[in-house]
Amino acid sequence: MNSGEMRVLIRGAGELASATAVELYHAGFTNILMLEIRYPGAVRRNVCFSEAVFEGMQHVQGVTARLAGDLDQVAFINRLGDIAVAVMPLQDALEGWKPHIFIEATMQRKNLGLKPTMAPIVIALGPGYIAKRDCHAVVDTFRGPQVGAVLEDTGEHLVEEPPAEIMGYATERVLKAAREGIFFTSHHIGDTVGRGERVGTVVSVFDVDDFRKGVPVDVSYAVKARIAGVIRGLLRDGVPVKEGAKIGDIDPRGRTDDLEHISDKARRVAEGVYEALVVLLREREQAERAG
Repeated sequence: MNSGEMRVLIRGAGELASATAVELYHAGFTNILMLEIRYPGAVRRNVCFSEAVFEGMQHVQGVTARLAGDLDQVAFINRLGDIAVAVMPLQDALEGWKPHIFIEATMQRKNLGLKPTMAPIVIALGPGYIAKRDCHAVVDTFRGPQVGAVLEDTGEHLVEEPPAEIMGYATERVLKAAREGIFFTSHHIGDTVGRGERVGTVVSVFDVDDFRKGVPVDVSYAVKARIAGVIRGLLRDGVPVKEGAKIGDIDPRGRTDDLEHISDKARRVAEGVYEALVVLLREREQAERAG
C-alpha cells in the first residue's frame, strides 16, 4: 500500500499537529483526518487547522483543511485533495474510518487512554507516553537540540516546557486565564499592545449576558499584557477557558514576519514524526515479508 492510500488520523489540530499534517501531506499522505474539540484552545490560530472548526476552512502554508460533518464528508474532502477536520468522538473515527496510522498530538502530557492497538502504527508527541507500551514511537517536543528526536524507550522523563525566551522575556510573554469562564476580546493576532494594556476579559459563565450588554461585571477578570509588543497568538473571542489556560502570547520584537508561518520547533517535530513513520513502515514491511 502506498502513502496515498493510507488513512492518517491525527488527534488535535493545534500548531504541532498542523505542522505534522502539512509535513505528511507533502510526503504523499493525502488521506488525513484531524480530530478537534468544539472550542479548540490553539493560540497561534493562523497556522492551525483547528480554525476550520469555526471558519469551515483553513489554509496553512499552501495546504487546505475543510470541516467535515461526518465520515462520508471526510472521504469527499480527501478526494478533493484537502485535509479533513472533524469534531467527533475518537472511537467513532477509529471504528468508522479505520486509520492505518494514528498520531496523538493533543499535548495532554499524560496518557489518557492511548494504546498501540488503536491502529497498525501509533505515534505520540511527548511528553507523557512510553514507546513500545503506549504507542510505537514517541517524538520529543521539548524545545532544544533534541526537539523532533524519535525516542525509542520512553517519553516519561520529559517535563513541562517553559515559554520560549525572546529578548530576555519568557513567562512575561504569556497571557493566561486567572479564572474559569468565557474569554472575550476585541484584539487580533498581529495587533500591537502596550505594557499593561487590556487584551481581553475572562467572564464567569453566569455573567456573560450582562457583559455582552455592557453591564459592569465585578467578577470579570481582565487579561493584561505584561510587556509591550505584537500579539503573536490569541484565543478566539467567546471561547471557554479553564483557570491557568494559555490565552495568548506577545512578541516583544514588534511586528514580525512569522505570524503566518509554522515555527521552527513545530517543523522539526513534524519532521520527527515523518522520520518515525518511515522507520515503522519499513519495519512492518520487513516483518510481513519475513512472515
